[in-house]
Amino acid sequence: MGLRNIGVEDMPVSRRRFLTEVLGRGPVTVAGLSLASSFWHRSADDLLPGGHAQSNRDVRDGELAYGLFFDSADLVRMRRNFESDAFSSLRERLASIDRDDLRRFIAEEVRYNDQLFHIVRLSDAAQELAMLFLMTDDRDAGELSAECIRTIMKFDRWDYFLEAGEDVVGIQRASSTLIAVAVCSDWLGSLVDDQERQAWIGTMKDKGCEPCFRSIWGMRYPDRVVGWTRDETSTYFEHRPEDRVDLSRRHIILDSTNLKAVPASALAIGAVCYDRQFGGDPDTERWIEQAVFSLSSFGGFFESDGSYHEGVSYANYTALNILKATSILKRFDLADLTDMINWHGYVDFAVGMSMPTADDPYDIVNFGDNGNVKSGEAGHPKRTAVAMWIAANLEDGRAQWFGTELGGEHDEWALMWYDQRVQPEPARNGPTLWRSDLDWIVARTGYRPDDLTVAMRSGGPGNHEHADRNSIIVKCFGEHLIADPYRPPYAWRDPRWMMRTTAGHSALLVDGAGHQYHDGSEGTNASLARARLVRKSERRGYSWWASDATEAYAMVNDDIAMVMRTVLVVHALPLIAVFDKVEKRSAASRIQARYFGMNHRNDGKVSASGSTFEIMRPLARLEGHCASSSGVSVVASQLPIPEDEAVKHPFVEVSTQTPETTVGLLTLLVPMRDSSPAPQVALEQSGVDYRAQVATQFGQAFVSFTDTGRVPEFEVRV
Repeated sequence: MGLRNIGVEDMPVSRRRFLTEVLGRGPVTVAGLSLASSFWHRSADDLLPGGHAQSNRDVRDGELAYGLFFDSADLVRMRRNFESDAFSSLRERLASIDRDDLRRFIAEEVRYNDQLFHIVRLSDAAQELAMLFLMTDDRDAGELSAECIRTIMKFDRWDYFLEAGEDVVGIQRASSTLIAVAVCSDWLGSLVDDQERQAWIGTMKDKGCEPCFRSIWGMRYPDRVVGWTRDETSTYFEHRPEDRVDLSRRHIILDSTNLKAVPASALAIGAVCYDRQFGGDPDTERWIEQAVFSLSSFGGFFESDGSYHEGVSYANYTALNILKATSILKRFDLADLTDMINWHGYVDFAVGMSMPTADDPYDIVNFGDNGNVKSGEAGHPKRTAVAMWIAANLEDGRAQWFGTELGGEHDEWALMWYDQRVQPEPARNGPTLWRSDLDWIVARTGYRPDDLTVAMRSGGPGNHEHADRNSIIVKCFGEHLIADPYRPPYAWRDPRWMMRTTAGHSALLVDGAGHQYHDGSEGTNASLARARLVRKSERRGYSWWASDATEAYAMVNDDIAMVMRTVLVVHALPLIAVFDKVEKRSAASRIQARYFGMNHRNDGKVSASGSTFEIMRPLARLEGHCASSSGVSVVASQLPIPEDEAVKHPFVEVSTQTPETTVGLLTLLVPMRDSSPAPQVALEQSGVDYRAQVATQFGQAFVSFTDTGRVPEFEVRV
C-alpha cells in the first residue's frame, strides 16, 4: 500500500485512540515517554507558550507571531547577548549577508527544481535575516527574509526523494525548509500579514509536514514502503551525476542516522506551528505521535556515555535537531525528551574529540566523513548551540566552556539558548587518555594548538564511516602531522572513493589489502567491520592501548588469524610508538603501514629514505623510524586517484620485506617544531626484541618491545 493512500485511521495512532486515551485514561505513552494530555484538549485559541491560556488566537505574542521557541520577554536577553563581544562573529556574519546578490539570485537565477542547493540557500538566508530583523529591527532584512520564503513557496517539491515515484519523501531539504518557514513565520511577526502567514503554513503542511511524516513513518514501518527513488525532474543529478545509488533499502539504512532525526525534529516543529495557526486536528496528532516515537529511538542510538556512531559533526547535527524538537515539545507540554540522552556525556564526547590546530582552533578528530573543510581557508564549524543548550538547561560549566572555546562560530540557535550566568569550567590541561563507548580512543597533553593529540579509530561500524579500523591521527605543535582524508566523495563510481578504503588511511594493509568495506552501491552506510580495544592504561609519563582488528581483516582473508595494533604515547618528548602484528594460518605475507600527511594548500610534503621517513608541515614536522624482524622498506607515494585530489593526501608506506606467517613491525613517530633540532634516534632490532633511545630538546626516553604474545611486552623509561 502506498503511503499516499494511508488514512488517519491507518496511522500509528488514530485520532479516536488519542482522544480515548487522553480524555479517558490519561496521557499517551510513546516508547516510554509521556505525551502530556493538555495539548490535545486545547485548541490554539487556548494555548500560549508554556501552556498559559489565552482567548484569541489572533492576539500575537508581542513581536512574535507564535512564540515557538521563546517569548517576547526573552528578546531583551537575546538582544543584549547579540550585541556582546561573545556573539560578535554572529553579528558580523548576519550583517555581512550580500543582500543585493541574494535579490539578484531570487530575480534571475533560482531554479524551482533545485532542491540540492537553491532551496537551501533560500532557507538559510531567510532564517538568518529573520533573526537579524528580530535582533535589530532591520526592516530591509525582514522584508528580504519574507521574499526568500515567498520564493520557497513557488517550489513544487521541497525535496528530491519520492515514494512510489510520486509522493515527496522529506529528508534533509524538506526538513530544513519546513523549519525555516516555521521560524520565519514566527520571527517576522507583524511584518507579514495574517493572510500571507496562513498561506505559508498551509503550504508548509503539504510540502513539509506530510513529506517529513512520510519519511519517518516509512522507517518505522519498512515493510509498507513501496520504494524510494530520487526525483528525475530535480536538478540533483545535474550536480551529482555519479550519485546513482541503490535506494531500495534507504528507509532501513537511515533509521539510525542523522537523516532520521532531522525530519522527526522538523515534523514536531511543524506540528506545533500548524496548531498555533489553525488549531489542533487529526493531522497534528499523528505528526506529534510519529515525531516523538522517532525522536525517542535516539536514546538507543547514542551510546550510554553520550558518544555517537556517526562522529562529531554528525553527532552535533543530530543532537541539534533533537534539541530543537525537545525544546518545542517541552515548551508546549507535549513530551519531555530531556533525559533521553546522556547530555553531560555528550559534552565529554565533543571535548574528547576536539583537536585545535594553529590554522583551525575548532578542529576535530575527523574519523569518517567528519572534519572541518581543509581546502582553502579552514572550515567554519558551528557546533556551539548544543553545548549552549546543555549548559543552560543542565547547568553544565564544561558545556559552556566547549561552546565558548572549542565549538566554532555561533548560530541563531546558540544565541537563543545561551545563558551567560553559567560559568565555564575548562577541561584540565595535562596528559589524559579518553576512551568512548564506541572504542574510539584519544591521548593528549592538552587542548591548545601546540599540545599533542593522538587518536585511533577502533570499534564497530557506523554510518558515514570509512574502512579505518586501527587508523591513527597525530597532531602536535599546531599541525596535523598524520591525517585522515577529508570528505571523500559520496559517489561509489568516483575513483576517489578509494580514499574511504583502508588504503586511504593511516592504517595497516596485509599484502596490500585492507579490511572489509562495502562497495558503496547503497551509499555511505555502515560496513560490517569491527575492531576492539583489548588493553589500555595510563602511567606516569605515558599512556598506551592495544586494538584487535582481526575480525575486520578476516572478513576479506580468512587465512588471517590476528591483526593487532599497539600504540604507546610518551608525553614529554613527545614520542609515539606503533607496533603492528599480523598472524596468518598458513600463507606467508608482507604487511604495509601507511601514514598520510596533509597538503591541501601545497604546504606539506612527505619523504622517505631507507628505514626512515619525514612528514613536513609549515610549523612542525614528524620523523618516522621503522624496524621489523622481516626487514623494512619505506617509500613516499600518492593514491592512484585524480592528481588534484591525490596531491592533497601524500603518504609514506612502511613495508616488511620477507614474507612470514607471523610478522611484527615497529614504527617510532617523533613530532617536533619546524625550528627544532633533529631528534637523536637509535633503533635496534634482534629477533623479537626491539630497543630504542630517543632524545629531543624536551628530554630523552628508552623504549623496548618484546614481540611475544598477542600484545608485545614493553618497557618505558623517561
